[in-house]
Amino acid sequence: MKKLSVITIHGMGVTPRGYADEFGRLLSKQVGRDTWDNEIHFAQIYYQDELQANQDRVWRHTRPKVDWKKLRRFLLFGFSDAASLESNKYESNSKYTGVQQIILDTFREAFSEMGERAGPVVFVGHSLGCQVISNYLWDSTRRSGASVGVWQEQPGGIERGSPLDRVARGKTIRRLYTSGCNIPIFVAGHDTIKPIPRLNKTFQWHNYYDEDDVLGWPLKPLSDGYRKLVNDHEINAGGHWYETPFMGWHPLSHTTYWRDSDFVSPVAAFVRSQLG
Repeated sequence: MKKLSVITIHGMGVTPRGYADEFGRLLSKQVGRDTWDNEIHFAQIYYQDELQANQDRVWRHTRPKVDWKKLRRFLLFGFSDAASLESNKYESNSKYTGVQQIILDTFREAFSEMGERAGPVVFVGHSLGCQVISNYLWDSTRRSGASVGVWQEQPGGIERGSPLDRVARGKTIRRLYTSGCNIPIFVAGHDTIKPIPRLNKTFQWHNYYDEDDVLGWPLKPLSDGYRKLVNDHEINAGGHWYETPFMGWHPLSHTTYWRDSDFVSPVAAFVRSQLG
C-alpha cells in the first residue's frame, strides 16, 4: 500500500509518453530511492492521444501550402490543444470530457494504489495542464453538478461521499503545484474571475512562473479569490549555470521548470514531510 500519490499532467504541444520521467527521477533522488519506490505512487496523466491524430491530419493537409513551417507547426500543435479542449465542450463526446475521463481514471488508480483509502495526493501541472486540472477540480466541486464534463452526473462505480469519491474529486490533494501556468489566457475576458474552492483544510496551491516565460503567468493578480488561494513564486527557470545555461532569460524557459531545483526541491521537500 502506497502512503501518498504524486500525479502529474502535461502541457500543450507534441508530448511524448513518459514526459515526467526525468522529473520523477529528480524527485526520487531527493526523497530517497527506496522511499520513492515503496511508499509513493507516481502517475503521469497523458491526454495527448485525445488530440494528436486530428492535429496530424490537419498538418499533413496544410503543410505544403504554407511557409514558416516550424513556427506554424508549433502554433498549430500547441494552441489547437487549448482550442480543441474548450470548443464543443458541452457535447457528450467532447475532447473536454474525454480528457476529464483520463484524469478520473488516474485518480481511481491512485485510490487503489493507496489501499483503497482517501490518501493524500500531490498534484503537479504544467502549462495547459494547469488549466485542464483547474477545470476538472472546478467541475468536480460543483454542489449541484457540473454543466460539462464527467461530473455532470455521479460517475459509475463511485458512491457519493465515499473515500473513492473524495479522491476522485480531488478533495485529498494537499498540494497543487503549477508551472508555466496559462490560466490567465483563458479567463482574462471574464467579468468575474474565480478560482477553484479550497479543497481541504491542508490544501495549498503553489504557482511557479518565470517573467521571461510568455506562457507562464502569476495568478494572484487575477482576482481577490486567487490572491487568497494561490502562492505565487517567481523563479529563473533553467537559469542556473549547472542546469540549462542561458535558458533563464529566454522564452524557452517554459520547458525547463521540472528540471529546475527551485521547482523540484520544494515539491520533494513536501513529499518527504508527508512520509514521516
